[in-house]
Amino acid sequence: MPEQAIKDKTAIVGIGWTPFTRQSGVRTLTLAAQASLMAINDAGLQVQDIDGVVSYFHKRPETQEVRDLARALGLKKCNFQFYSDGGGGWNCGAVLAGAMLVHSGVCKNVLVFKAQNRYSEGRAARAERAHDVSGADQFTVPFGAHHAAASFGPHATAHMARYGTTSLDFAHLAVTERSHAMLNKKAMMRKPMTIAEHQSSRWIIYPFRLFDCCQETDGAVALVITSAERARDGKHAPVYVMAGIGGSGQTAGLWETNGVNAAPLLYEGAGITPRDVSIAEIYDPFTFMCMVHIEDFGLVKKGEIGPWVSAGHNRLDGVVPVNTHGGLLSEGHIAGLNHFIEAVQQLRPEGVVDDLCEGPHTYDRATCRQVRSPEVALVCGEGGGSAMLLRKA
Repeated sequence: MPEQAIKDKTAIVGIGWTPFTRQSGVRTLTLAAQASLMAINDAGLQVQDIDGVVSYFHKRPETQEVRDLARALGLKKCNFQFYSDGGGGWNCGAVLAGAMLVHSGVCKNVLVFKAQNRYSEGRAARAERAHDVSGADQFTVPFGAHHAAASFGPHATAHMARYGTTSLDFAHLAVTERSHAMLNKKAMMRKPMTIAEHQSSRWIIYPFRLFDCCQETDGAVALVITSAERARDGKHAPVYVMAGIGGSGQTAGLWETNGVNAAPLLYEGAGITPRDVSIAEIYDPFTFMCMVHIEDFGLVKKGEIGPWVSAGHNRLDGVVPVNTHGGLLSEGHIAGLNHFIEAVQQLRPEGVVDDLCEGPHTYDRATCRQVRSPEVALVCGEGGGSAMLLRKA
């Protein structure tokens, strides 16, 4: 596959977010509007400049529907509205859909958002969801797979059996991501964590302990996509979309994700190799899933992820800094769209604006989470179901 025609033709020009909490106290429509207005303002645009709106959900609408947000914002002209069932695997797919709408000329400025009360409302509905056995769930739920940890546990144990990956390796990844979140003012989990605390945390289901599992979060994030030409006159330096991909195929076994299928197409579409990736904001619902995504997108040789994270190569000053905001494990879980907020911040000339630095970035890891001179960011969704490469201007 040659370089994608969309390469560098669109850019993310605005980002926004609400606080990440366990009790928002407001409707998802309010959260969506707050994050969206922040993103539109950050882009230097007016509300009426938005003419496309995109979002996504998992199995059933758990977030604000697109048409309702368009009405709440008072959009007078909305050329395209897209609301897709893709779950966390579709974070990059949603952004790619927005970029394609711009590149095709259907829209000029597309708003992509995700808003949810996943903790305050979602946990209450968990027992009811256990009885939802339609589709593929009819083959798993009756046998005890009532939550994601149970679904992904066999993938982790298959990798452990094949490559010798251990719970201690999981601990190193969790502790590193927590250290990043400690430097993130909007992160939900900023208390220091030790390897011993991870290893003594209670089992959720083997091989996942409590600290192997992501947050459940109330909150919203949003971003604005426009053409590269219009982006040059924006409020902030643009972050260009190099390439994107979505959709899943078969793999060799449980120890692989769709990343093995997506990665070659993604890198070829951007005209780069995995060695060109400066930072990676990787979907991390569980420690192991983050690790196998890192492997399958070519950042680490297959089977070597355990020693790699244990050596700290995923830290802010490591070989490839991973989840520099703390990820879904420690920042919060906004279905992976919050990974884009971090990637854009890291790639802008001014860098992240919500770490503990006062004034210019110092790279002192007691206060600063800005990576030194990142050029290219990899973002991926759950299971490698979608992925994207971004670059700085």
